[in-house]
Amino acid sequence: MEAKQVAAQLRCPNGEQAADVAKQMNKANLGLNQQCIALLQLQAGDKVLEIGPGNAAFAEDVVNTAENIRYFGLDWSREMVDEALRINQHLIESGKAQFQQGNSAKQIYQNSQFDKVLTVHTLYFWENPIQHLAEIKRVMQPTGLFGIAFGHRDFMQDLPFTAYGFELYDAQSVSHLLEQVGFTIIEQQQYIERGVSNSGDMVDKRVEILICKLS
Repeated sequence: MEAKQVAAQLRCPNGEQAADVAKQMNKANLGLNQQCIALLQLQAGDKVLEIGPGNAAFAEDVVNTAENIRYFGLDWSREMVDEALRINQHLIESGKAQFQQGNSAKQIYQNSQFDKVLTVHTLYFWENPIQHLAEIKRVMQPTGLFGIAFGHRDFMQDLPFTAYGFELYDAQSVSHLLEQVGFTIIEQQQYIERGVSNSGDMVDKRVEILICKLS
């Protein structure tokens, strides 16, 4: 695919290419997702919301972290929700997971429903990030944790597809957004590795991971 097509698929995987795009994203983000899950300090009985999970290939990693964890996946791609339903059927049947198509700026979930919320590589596509963050705050327990991961601007700007519809950030700019909504950052880490990007190229990745609580 050309860079513009890659960008469109990363924003919202669709059509015949969606399943392959999801597999590439999973491959590119394996280590990052594992680190984010570890940093969320999941505990028995937690309800966990992942925003933009794609085909939710890491849902099983979440529910297997501790006893009686329930996983919820919210993605705005119909194709990704369908794929998540297909590959996670065993988790759905056991009552450990459910999936919903929708926009994280207008969530269907109840106030204070989740103990932990996670989103990886979605921030670039939020037209009004304050609105998305406010909704995340609304659905979180007062004692909950929110993890957000995004590629640092200095790394992302060199990727060919980010010229098409990506809003790029650094840790300081995202920290400011979080503070405006009422989040306090309790841990900040960088995930750095040399690996395959979503365009299939070998790159030196630099991803910011922020773990937050409600102020």
